[in-house]
Amino acid sequence: MVAQRQLRDPVPYMLSSSEPWVRYNTLLNVAGMDPEEDEVHSAREDLLGHPTVTGLIEECGVWPDGALKRHNDAGHLIHKIGLLADLGLRVRDPGISEVADAILSHRSGEGMPLSNLLVSKSFGGDGVPGPGWMLCDAPLLIHALASFGLGGDPWVEKGARLLSSLADDNGWRCRGSVPGFRGPGRKGDHCPYANLISLKALSMFPDLRVSESCRRGVEAQLHHWEKRRRIYMFGVGSTFSKLKYPNVWYDVLHVLEVLSRFPWARGDYRFLEMLELVNSKQGEGGGFVPESVWRAYRDWSFGQKREASPWLTYRIATINVRMGAKFSL
Repeated sequence: MVAQRQLRDPVPYMLSSSEPWVRYNTLLNVAGMDPEEDEVHSAREDLLGHPTVTGLIEECGVWPDGALKRHNDAGHLIHKIGLLADLGLRVRDPGISEVADAILSHRSGEGMPLSNLLVSKSFGGDGVPGPGWMLCDAPLLIHALASFGLGGDPWVEKGARLLSSLADDNGWRCRGSVPGFRGPGRKGDHCPYANLISLKALSMFPDLRVSESCRRGVEAQLHHWEKRRRIYMFGVGSTFSKLKYPNVWYDVLHVLEVLSRFPWARGDYRFLEMLELVNSKQGEGGGFVPESVWRAYRDWSFGQKREASPWLTYRIATINVRMGAKFSL
């Protein structure tokens, strides 16, 4: 068993933040306050009225504007939609129903959300943007829709069930709707990133979360950490271990965020090794400093490496809450 260090209480640090999304989510999801309490309600109103948030919602409402050429393009709308979901926004909030409708209006007959994909000829495409899906994009949209509160929508549920059925014996491999598409790895390997975000999407559906597909996917994720073998373009070395947000690509915080949603993964020694690695980086004031950043988010607190980020700290705190950590006001 991996010994787990006691995390310093980060709540005072997070509540001192000027960012309303930090205060709202901390009060609700870390301190465990009732959403109807005045302090929580006030923080939510501040969140919904913040110009950074309203601007982001407006920007995402034009989905699927812009071709998706590479899946780690942090500035692409697909990842900004994911940020809206992380902030705790729901379909009842101003502008979110328009974002959700834009996603739902672009889907396959099987229920898979479609992106405006541009697949280069080197990967079997024709180099021309067009509607399609891959396992490195569609799960992100299913996850966002479910996070917005649309997990019960027939089309969202249909897409999630199709996603679950696409798992192989070693998790989710590289595949999609584009004829001739071929990823960069060995045919029999799972794709660590597609596997990760497929688990992320299915974690939002209680019956699918406990499926054999998810169990195989979780094991593939933990096995990758254990063996340290590079699969496709994904390794688990020093770059993987850096604290980074948003969860755009494949790194330790993204893996912990997803695996912590599966109760049987939380006690696994491989999961605990990764959690210990992250928790060891907490500063004396209770916060965590980003160690790598996406330049598309340089105006956010997690888009710099000079000082602790309240929102990055919140993201790590929620993982620890799932592990049983108790924090209060």
